Amino acid sequence: MRAFLLAFFGVGLTASAAQAFTAINDLEVNPLQQGFEVVVKDGAGPRQIWCAAAQYARRVQGNGPTTRIYITDGYGPSATSPGRRAVAFTTQSASVSNSVRPGEGGNYSVSIRKPGYTLTVAHAESFCSDVFEDRFDWPVK
Repeated sequence: MRAFLLAFFGVGLTASAAQAFTAINDLEVNPLQQGFEVVVKDGAGPRQIWCAAAQYARRVQGNGPTTRIYITDGYGPSATSPGRRAVAFTTQSASVSNSVRPGEGGNYSVSIRKPGYTLTVAHAESFCSDVFEDRFDWPVK
């Protein structure tokens, strides 16, 4: 019986890990064979996309705040949602040929188009604070 329960719950955990994740800003994040992609909704900008990527990296993959997130495929057609646009990410540096950090080359904007562009989970997750404040009217005045 114990083996059955372990097998049953193990299968359940595996199946749920392959399902979509919805970030605090309502952007959907889907797993890919190598990484994951954030499916873009109308009006979502780079900060919202990075926020969703950070939440997925932390909550689904279990990465810590200093883990780096890399763009593998910039803004373009989604691999998991036909007819939609997405940005693909990974936390595996070996999957990226060249990494670019904010400020390198004089560029201080947050990119969603440059493969190799990287932020830490903590930096990207800081973009979620705007959503949290808007959603919950924080801070209380």
